Order: sequence, then C-alpha cells, then structure tokens
Amino acid sequence: MNLLRKGNKDLIKELNRSLVIDMVRLQGNLTRTDIAKKTGLGLSTITNIMDELIKDNLVSEVGTGDSRGGRKPVLLKFNGDYGVIVGMKIEKQQVKMCLSNLEGKILHKHQFSYTLKEAKQLATVIIEKLDYFIKQNESDTKIVGIGVATPGLVDQENNEVVYSPILKVDHGDLKPIGRHFDVPLIIDNDANVFALAEKWIGAGREYRNFIGVTVGAGVGAGIVIDNILFRGDFGGAGELGHITIYQGDRLCYCGQRGCLELYASDAYLVDEAERMVLIGVPTLLDSSTPITPESIVKAAQRGDQYAQELLVRQGENLALGIKNMVHLFNPEAVILGGEGLREGEFLLKGIQKELAVHFFAKHPRKLQFQTSQLGEDVWLIGACALVVSHLFKVPIYK
Repeated sequence: MNLLRKGNKDLIKELNRSLVIDMVRLQGNLTRTDIAKKTGLGLSTITNIMDELIKDNLVSEVGTGDSRGGRKPVLLKFNGDYGVIVGMKIEKQQVKMCLSNLEGKILHKHQFSYTLKEAKQLATVIIEKLDYFIKQNESDTKIVGIGVATPGLVDQENNEVVYSPILKVDHGDLKPIGRHFDVPLIIDNDANVFALAEKWIGAGREYRNFIGVTVGAGVGAGIVIDNILFRGDFGGAGELGHITIYQGDRLCYCGQRGCLELYASDAYLVDEAERMVLIGVPTLLDSSTPITPESIVKAAQRGDQYAQELLVRQGENLALGIKNMVHLFNPEAVILGGEGLREGEFLLKGIQKELAVHFFAKHPRKLQFQTSQLGEDVWLIGACALVVSHLFKVPIYK
C-alpha cells in the first residue's frame, strides 16, 4: 500500500516543481508570469524553479512574447528531446515497439513475430529484440523508461501479466526487461493505455471525463475521470468485455456465461460467419479460404448483405456494453478504437443505432461519440504516456 508523505519544505518544493513541469509540458510557450498566474505561485518561486529546469535541460527559452511596455517576456518550452522512451504493444503473435521523445513523437518503429513454449520466455524474447532495435537506432539521447501495453490482467507493482487468454500467458514476469536496460518499466492493460494516448495527444484532450473503448481480439475500456485514469483497486477497472449481456448463454473463458466479448469481439465475427457458411446462407464468404475479420469486412464492402448485417449486429452488441458504462459513469464522450474498427462503416452503424437510446439522451449535454484518429500507433503512444506519467507524477507517496 502506498503511504502519503508528510508535508514539509522538500515535499512542497517537489510538488511545485512537478506542477510547473506539467504546465509547461502540456501547454507550452508560456512566460514565467503566465505560469505564476495559472498556478498561483509567486513569481520568485517560478523563477527559481525555471532556473533549475533550464539548468537540467528540461525546459528551454524559445523566444519572446508580446509586451505592453518594457522588456518582452521570455517564452518557455518543455524539452521533449531530453530523453527517449521505449513503447511496446504485446499482441497474440507479434510485438510492436517504438522509440519516442517525451512529447509522444515517434522516432523509430519495429515489430517482430514470436511463438512461446512457456510464459517466462516472453521477457527473454523481448529483451533480445529490443536490444537489437535500440542499437540499430542509437543516439546521444538516453533512454529514460520502457512502457508496455498488453491484453489481459496485469499486476503493475510487480510488472507481471497475471493472466492473458489472448496471449495464452499465465503469470508472465516482465521485470527482467527493466532490469536488463536499467530503466523504469511500467506495464498496463492495453485499454488503459489506449485511453492514456487519447488523453495525451488524441481526442481525449477535449474531455475531463471519457471512456476509451477498444474492440478487436478482446473488448476493453479505459476510464478517465477528472483527467485521471481510473484503474480500480489493482488495475482491473474497465473490463467491459466481461459485462454479462445474455444471462445463462455462451460460456466465456473467464468462467461466466454471456460475456459481452462473446458477442462483440473478432472471434464472434468469425464464428458467426463460419456458421452462416455451414448452413448455406448465400454470402460471398465460403469455406474454401479461411474466414477472417478482414475477409468479412471486405465481403460487406462488396455488398454482401449478410456480412453487413453481421457487422451491424456486432456493433449493436458492443453498444449494449457501452451503454452500461455510460449509465454508470456519465462520461462526456466515448472514444472508440482498436483493430476491430478496420473499415468500420457497418460496425459504427450498429453502435450508433443502439447508442441513440439511453437514459441521458434527453439531457441538453449530449454524449459525444468519436473514433480514434491516432491509428495503429495509439498503443505505442499510450505505452510512452505510461512512462511520461511515471516520470512527472506528483511525488506525494513514499
């Protein structure tokens, strides 16, 4: 359990420094006077903090602002190139990785395929590939942390993938990665990482309260409340895929019956399409080639009515789960992403049809529904955001 630090001069100094860094980092091109007004701190305090940050190369002076008389005020900007972050997304059969600066600008990307005989091999495989990737793209800037997005239940304190049926990993220890590179390692569930990316540089910047929903191999949600990611007691908040929508129906790998994931994931699409082909539905899909989510989407785009209806139904099912979260958390917005979107015309049609009716629909402040514009990089950006959040967190705990 994290214990609060006792209030003293050192803590107050660290809090003020953290507050100022965050303001310059997130807003940029501010003067010392601007920062003093926005934070409520004295100008002399701001000047002292800025002198330290400039000396540490975390902040630089980048020009002058408008003046109402006298000297023009100096503009200050966060130095995003102070360090390099490694961001990673672990998927079923591949790992994506990137090097990014501290502002989420991706500098280099790489991905590799893998197979595992046992969970403990995962860290070993990643270390080998990441070592080579870093050496291939070496620069004078130091690596300051590694962020990892993974499907499944994670233990952030111990850097362990507790259980991931998608990866077929049970108690996958990732600590060796941080030890090998001698930098902080921060891991989190991929839906949380998605929400962090949207909050950092995506559509989530516009909202204090939103839910990021991911659909693909699984279904998940990252919940942002008052600009802070809500993780629950041990990081399990947002398991949207395991909300029960059909009691006593299909058995889920989690042991429950009728979980949303059974009716809204990629596996649902493929299972239903294969069933249609088996019973002779006149669809463009056939059993001579493997049926995949991508082939179902292509058939729908070519005018296959049955593939279209299947995708719409998937969207309606997903929206049932989303509405449950809307009623629980009353967010300003829902932001949808993940590989399940693909060319999501029919999926989105189903979602919007079902989301049109909910308890809050008559309120003048309408629920906003958006799709992520960050593309496949959203996971890598979010993994980097994990590290940035760690580096610049408010130091109130021991």
